Amino acid sequence: MTYSLAGRCPVTGQIGFAVATSSVCVGARVGAVTQGCVVFSQARTDPRLHAVGLSAWATTQDAQETLTAMVVAATAPHWRQLGVLPATGTPAHHTGSSCLAHCGAHIGAHSMSLGNFLGSDRVLPDMVDAFETASGTLAERLLTGMRAGEAAGSENEPLQSGAIIVMGTEDIKDVDLRVDFSSDPLSDMGRLLADWQPKAAAYRIRALDPDNAPSSADVERVAPAGS
Repeated sequence: MTYSLAGRCPVTGQIGFAVATSSVCVGARVGAVTQGCVVFSQARTDPRLHAVGLSAWATTQDAQETLTAMVVAATAPHWRQLGVLPATGTPAHHTGSSCLAHCGAHIGAHSMSLGNFLGSDRVLPDMVDAFETASGTLAERLLTGMRAGEAAGSENEPLQSGAIIVMGTEDIKDVDLRVDFSSDPLSDMGRLLADWQPKAAAYRIRALDPDNAPSSADVERVAPAGS
């Protein structure tokens, strides 16, 4: 009962994902990212499989081999929905036979959607189409894709939580946002993202060059774009 979208930007080198579901705290349970790939474990989720995937990726640098390692490590893989989006190359995915329809994956030029117990068979392709044609930052494009999935049928129960994570350079996340419980998590995520993005560069400076970083007060005075 989850749908997710992984995407990459060949211009900036960023890679990341967004996810939403009808239960609480999905950001704590679904998805992980490095500079090289995104991995997903959802449906009947086992977050431990993310570590398996990231470790396999570090060794193999191959999406299919990474997915195979996750499937082999999974208890009852027929309940699991797994995915790997590499920074370059073709994604790989697995949807177990017990996952609830509509379910499966859809691959675009620089993205992959993954979902189960969805409201229609248009959710996954509409997510990818919206992402691939959207403008803005990678996080904004991921959110656009998630909203398209919601408009196409979402899942069969009301959404309660969501998350967006984007990995930048130097192993620093440019975006790492969660809405853990909400009646409209994607709208709340949009407001949170609009507030965060103008401040993100300052926090990156604090990590890389603290002697020249702005103070906390200066960072918090930065207004969201368009406000």
